[in-house]
This record gives sequence, structure tokens and C-alpha cells, in this order.
Amino acid sequence: MKNDIHSCKFCGKKIGIITGGIYRKIVVDADAVMITADPEGETFIRIDGSKVQGREVGYEENVAAEPAYRPHRKTCEVYDK
Repeated sequence: MKNDIHSCKFCGKKIGIITGGIYRKIVVDADAVMITADPEGETFIRIDGSKVQGREVGYEENVAAEPAYRPHRKTCEVYDK
């Protein structure tokens, strides 16, 4: 993600914008989390804009993990409610 850190106009939390595909902008939470692939998990966005199903892992877990971002629509307390 570029250094495009903004504030959500609905809830005020820090958000980032990832460009995925051609001209597609995805609004995500500013902080990355470590995830591991899990077909039953929630949707996360990779730095390249692709979607991945996974679950958040802690540093104490000994599994293959990658950084990803949560879509902000899932965590915004005000948007679409």
C-alpha cells in the first residue's frame, strides 16, 4: 500500500487504499494483520489487491503466514448501518 493513509469519513478510523486490478480502489484498515489461508475464513485483501480467504494468526503460531488487510467495510462502525 502506498503511503495513502486517510481517515474514514464515517467513523474516523485510519484507512488505506489499495489499487486492485484496473482502476479498482479497495478501502482497507490501515494496519496489516498476519493471516494463514483458510477456505472457511474471512476475506482479506493482499497488498497487490487480490482477495484471499484466511484467518488471523498470532506470532506464537507456527504456520505459514502472510500480511494482508481487512476490508474497511467489515470493521467500520458507522458505514451502511
